[in-house]
Amino acid sequence: MNIPARVYVETVRNIPGLFWLLFFYFVFPELLPFGLGEKLHGYPYYSVIAGILGLTVDNSAYVSDIVRTGILAVPRGHIEAAVSTGLNRFQQVRFIILPEAFRIVLPPLGTRMIHNFKNTSLCMIITAPELTWATQQVESITFRGLEVTLLATGFYIWFSLMMATFIIKLEGYLKIDISSISRIKDMK
Repeated sequence: MNIPARVYVETVRNIPGLFWLLFFYFVFPELLPFGLGEKLHGYPYYSVIAGILGLTVDNSAYVSDIVRTGILAVPRGHIEAAVSTGLNRFQQVRFIILPEAFRIVLPPLGTRMIHNFKNTSLCMIITAPELTWATQQVESITFRGLEVTLLATGFYIWFSLMMATFIIKLEGYLKIDISSISRIKDMK
């Protein structure tokens, strides 16, 4: 990994996600020229945009590191076999490296996706309309805090389990059958 990418990854991974939400909501508009910051704050959905930007930056370093590790985990022999069959670099990446790397990175990317979904609750701090924020609004109107909180918690659990189930099924679908590989070795 080159130096600027390593500095970016290490810097972003070591700063809490809440910082990035606050940065994009309060600081980023002030850095824009020509009064664009005031226009952004006047936009009714700017808190949602700031939430998306903050969560994206927070997860980008993790995802880039997961993908880099997955690509490096592709066995060198597979790449050498692709070269020996005459595949150019684009074909190596398209037909050998990316499909194998995708199988490797699927579990950690799935975990990161679930983590990012749960981190959307942090967007409440910048008044982005999301589930935890809506829970707080309903609670302040109805004074039914326990029921609303249990409902929101149930939704988070249910949706996280659905995402995890989908990832596990996708992993099973993409899994390489080891028994077929051992039969090939036995034929030699």
